[in-house]
Amino acid sequence: MLVVGVLICFTGLVVIPSALNSEPRDPQLLGAALAFFGMGALILSLSLYFEARALRVRINADANLVEHLHASKRKMTCDNCKSSSPIIQCTMHRLNLCATCLVDHYEARGCVYVPAVRKTTGRASRAALAGRA
Repeated sequence: MLVVGVLICFTGLVVIPSALNSEPRDPQLLGAALAFFGMGALILSLSLYFEARALRVRINADANLVEHLHASKRKMTCDNCKSSSPIIQCTMHRLNLCATCLVDHYEARGCVYVPAVRKTTGRASRAALAGRA
């Protein structure tokens, strides 16, 4: 269906200049060319829609694919105990820590802590942080 849609769209696009270049512009030919282009675009979009529906059915049928898709949506866990949710991130060691693991990890000289829900810093922010140290 994709190929048919592309060919119909192409036919409409080829006919449009001939409708516009004639001395008395032909509105019927222009209308037909635009109708061909629109019908080709509709066929193209329908083929993509049906392909996506078939892909959704195939993914839902396979439990491994569903689990793989939802794996990135899991909540973060503490990197040390792997049981509770982290509240802080050590930027020096790149660890997400819960409150109980933070007590054991604390090092006043080297560790810098940021909230765990904070987005990772970009390149400019890292450079600004390096300039302060």
